[in-house]
Amino acid sequence: MSSAPSYVSRFVRVGPYKTHYIEWGDGPTVVLVHGGGPGASGEFAWRNNIGALGQHGRIICPDLMGYGLTDKPIGPEYSHVFLAEHLAAFIDTLCLDEFCMGGNSMGAYLAARYALDHPGRVKKLLLVGSGTIATGLGLEMGMTEGLQRLVNYDGSKESLRGVVAGLMHHPEHISEEQLERRHQQAQLPGVMESQKSFLNFFRNKLKADPGAAQWFDIRHRLPKLNIPMHFIWGRHDVFATPDLADGVAAMLPNATFEWFEDAGHVCQNDEPAHYNQVAMRFLFGV
Repeated sequence: MSSAPSYVSRFVRVGPYKTHYIEWGDGPTVVLVHGGGPGASGEFAWRNNIGALGQHGRIICPDLMGYGLTDKPIGPEYSHVFLAEHLAAFIDTLCLDEFCMGGNSMGAYLAARYALDHPGRVKKLLLVGSGTIATGLGLEMGMTEGLQRLVNYDGSKESLRGVVAGLMHHPEHISEEQLERRHQQAQLPGVMESQKSFLNFFRNKLKADPGAAQWFDIRHRLPKLNIPMHFIWGRHDVFATPDLADGVAAMLPNATFEWFEDAGHVCQNDEPAHYNQVAMRFLFGV
């Protein structure tokens, strides 16, 4: 594994919500959006990448609503709509204009969604394994092994270890210290409530609420997005399984795809050096 990267931790108020993010570097801006799961955050998702990518540009990794050190209000429904609106407001608060975006899993969907809803602002998309995008394209994700581990999460450290094992092909890359830190963040007030709210939206409301389903659907929009879009998918992904990647690729002739042969759902942490090399080439041309 690569050594711990350099980055700074910052807070900004986005509307009524205190929002945490890490950033590093100077130059062309890249916003990287983390995926879901207890204890997820910009730091845990991109800690192995921000230092390397920050040698070529300004890398910004926010904690989404309900995650990391960002506020976790009780009451709002933690839907993709809620998260997308907060992400857009965060970008406006930082006065970002033209930039590239990357994302993993749910974060890949939110990045793609932002590019669709704000034409002309996103120059490139670099997306890592996303069952959320597959679902938004009308594909059936099903109850995969990784999703089952997430559904079974009970708040304990051992249960979190199981979630991480469902996300990573090499969970041994996560040290006990890192796991303990993620566990502590997963114990913060509001985390369990936001996790349950989001899972309910993704698994139940999207199927029962026509309005939510219509908003979430991107099958008629993403294939028409005319910016460079590159997907990375782990060959051993048990969360968003490889057959979903094949389905997404068939629906997006405007995108390029690349397999990581020794990675699971979080390719950037299973194969950080490989991810950094691909990202630097795609985002910065180096």
